[in-house]
Amino acid sequence: MEDKQAQILRAAFLAGAVTDALALVPMLSPSMAKLLWGFEDISGPYRFAMGYGASLMAAWTILLLWAHRRPLERSFVAALTVFVIYGLVATEVLAVFAGHISATRLIPTWILQSALVGLFAAGYHYPWLRQRVAA
Repeated sequence: MEDKQAQILRAAFLAGAVTDALALVPMLSPSMAKLLWGFEDISGPYRFAMGYGASLMAAWTILLLWAHRRPLERSFVAALTVFVIYGLVATEVLAVFAGHISATRLIPTWILQSALVGLFAAGYHYPWLRQRVAA
């Protein structure tokens, strides 16, 4: 059972790390932010906020790679990551409602985030899920 849980967690941590690393591209490149999100305003405050976000995204990428090395010992990182994804989704939804970005531009992101949440949750809760299925 631990081997399967470790496999799922490793896959989740690696998928999350790759996703986070790729997310740095539009955060650090205004032309990519324009292409992906349609952002036109790349003023000083925008660059400041993106710099802060990119620092945290890079750090989380490293954290996920660290967790990948010992997935069972560091499984709590999966639970923390789910909360981070929830926060990102909440921010995205608020941006859509405020009219800052079109929901259609975020649909691929929401699909990816849903898959990641499922993968992280499955890895973290694997022992419980396995008991439920066996019962």
